[in-house]
Amino acid sequence: MIKFGEQVDTCKKSNTDLSEKYKSIKPTENMSDSEVDDFWSNEFAKEKEDTELDVYDKLLSEIFNRSEDELTIDFNVDEVLQGILHKFSLENWQEMKDADKLSAIKELAQAVGEKLGLDKIPKIEIFDGENEPYGNFDPLLNVVNLNKQYFDDPKELVNTLTHELRHAYQNMRAEFFETWEDALFKCNFDNYISPVPLPGGGYLFFMDYQDQYVEVDARAFANKFMEVM
Repeated sequence: MIKFGEQVDTCKKSNTDLSEKYKSIKPTENMSDSEVDDFWSNEFAKEKEDTELDVYDKLLSEIFNRSEDELTIDFNVDEVLQGILHKFSLENWQEMKDADKLSAIKELAQAVGEKLGLDKIPKIEIFDGENEPYGNFDPLLNVVNLNKQYFDDPKELVNTLTHELRHAYQNMRAEFFETWEDALFKCNFDNYISPVPLPGGGYLFFMDYQDQYVEVDARAFANKFMEVM
């Protein structure tokens, strides 16, 4: 049971503690009105800065050491997309000419980009690079680059294309900066970890690169397409 007398004493103690706690940030006596205004402006600025640092620390704590099973991607590979993906079945792909393959790639990029709500669908560029990555997204040029060396595997091609299109989406959302996920994207791009090639093969910081939020999110998105192929 709570005795009212004890409750009042507790409240008195609490008020005293609060008074002591905030005494240090009271303006001193004999300040002019403008000096008082400046004082509180500085205090509020400090509070805002502390809050922003707390938020930034939380963002940083959520962008590293992530895995696909932690994420839920709200995206449905619908019948329209599945119809386009049918062109990337190994049987159909092997019968297609290079021009038709490029047309199918661009068709898929257009459909996925529209469904993601991209303001501008990235341009598709093809390069031929032995022992180079499958592809990449260039946000400055808004271009998805795809390595022709891996075109013999249409499933991996779709995996790469959708992965890079997701990066285009992430960059767009990072600029919008409207949701917590947008903030995660922006914070990750600001602190992006790139793998460093080693002379004898392999990469330095590969696991750090692979497990950061934007890469995990892009893989989880591409997996939605792998599940229906």
